[in-house]
Amino acid sequence: MKIALFWPAGEAGESLLKKFTEHGDFVYVYSDEPDALKVDSADYEIQRGGREDRAAMERAVSLSDVVVCMCSPQSLRGRRRDTTTPFADGIESVLAVMKACGKTRLFVTVPVSSEPKQEQVRAARAFGRVIRRFFPHAYRDACKCYEAIRASGAEYTVLRYMNPYLKHSKDGYVLSDGGDKVKTGVSMENLAQCLFDLVVSDSHKGQMPIVYNRHQS
Repeated sequence: MKIALFWPAGEAGESLLKKFTEHGDFVYVYSDEPDALKVDSADYEIQRGGREDRAAMERAVSLSDVVVCMCSPQSLRGRRRDTTTPFADGIESVLAVMKACGKTRLFVTVPVSSEPKQEQVRAARAFGRVIRRFFPHAYRDACKCYEAIRASGAEYTVLRYMNPYLKHSKDGYVLSDGGDKVKTGVSMENLAQCLFDLVVSDSHKGQMPIVYNRHQS
């Protein structure tokens, strides 16, 4: 399979890229920080580009079977008064390029940041309130991202996460479809593993499940 991977960063992004290449997939990486990736494989290429540079994005999208976009957990560390929405703007650009190239399958990771009254899971409602109060820049960005994806007509799977800083648990992860209880955190490795599994199995179309460590520590 050929995969367009947008904005992989940090431990989760590097782990996901490694999983794809070891699986035998070829990855077209698009990043504004390409030097941050250090995966020893010949099965990927990196293109540097901005989040709204649609012309630069076209190669990665046009040559791929699926598109994967990662919202780095580092986005939570931005400035509270920042009114920009870099991830959502990037998603809008990717969606426009996908439409122009006739591509429909999209996978996205993003923090849980929905309106509390619309969220079925209690833990997610609580986390959404925390994000909205203490990280309004990330909340605004994620909400705009959700809206753009829902309105796009793409065959999307949005993998949501809360507190992605837990220690890695070899017990693996659990994926909640929204009707059951969830715990509050996930490790970077399990976030990457879950996203990899979703892409390879081509599952959860039109859904926005939440991933968390089976064992919380």
